[in-house]
Amino acid sequence: MTLLALIAIIFFGIAVYNLSCAFVDVPTSRTSKMMLLAKKQQGTRREKLTDVYITKIAVFLAMYVKLDRLKRNKLQSVLTIAGIELSPEVYTAKAWVTACLTGLCAVPMAFLIPLFVPVLIGLAVALWFSVYYSAFDFVKKRRKRMEIEVPRFALTIGQNLENDRDVLKILISYRRVAGKEFGMEMDQTIADMKTGNYENALIRFENRVGSPMLSDVVRGLIGVLRGDDQRMYFKMICFDMRQIEQNNLKKEAAKRPKKMQRYSMMMLFCIIIIYLVVLCTEVLSSLGAFFG
Repeated sequence: MTLLALIAIIFFGIAVYNLSCAFVDVPTSRTSKMMLLAKKQQGTRREKLTDVYITKIAVFLAMYVKLDRLKRNKLQSVLTIAGIELSPEVYTAKAWVTACLTGLCAVPMAFLIPLFVPVLIGLAVALWFSVYYSAFDFVKKRRKRMEIEVPRFALTIGQNLENDRDVLKILISYRRVAGKEFGMEMDQTIADMKTGNYENALIRFENRVGSPMLSDVVRGLIGVLRGDDQRMYFKMICFDMRQIEQNNLKKEAAKRPKKMQRYSMMMLFCIIIIYLVVLCTEVLSSLGAFFG
């Protein structure tokens, strides 16, 4: 009886899936695979086939998602920095769709294996947090990687201002030694400056990175464009950034003893095991000689 119920549930799920695809206008698997192949050839970020279906359903349900203005603007900024071409409503709906699809699996599981129901509900909640905050985590890690380079960038600008006040020339000169991610942002900024307004290009650069440290550097560069003498300003922010960098290094150094303590305990247990093996071997050999 249980086997028949399981087969019925599987066929019912397949029927519901096909009807949902027909109503929501989800592309076929062959069309979706060709779309993913085209994205891969263009060098865009990797995407799974399930994401295509979930995103299509999220687009359909996005009209029912209401976000306040502040939350929407914040999420839109994060999505733009992360390079995710979805609206805030669609992105939020995608997180809910992913969680709900996982939670729906708990309904048939309640009749088959009730003990798995809390596990699936917990997994659904975890998936919501994982999907929704994935963009925030990506932007945070990216900003930390780029902020490592900002003190050197500010120091280079301060040194170049002693001899030259051409902001575009300074940026082009630093681009030769910039890191990968920071260099990509500088390429876009340099292109914007060559084709448009310098100040607007620098402001867009600041918004894309979203770093308070870079905001101070951009503020100084805008002052240079307006004709201000910013040499002392860059000396001050370089000193402040050096202090921040030293504090970060001290925090990292403070974490090392805790990590080393764990490995030291492992080494201690290994040494104790070695001594116990040697001791047991000697005792057994002594007992053999004694009774022999």
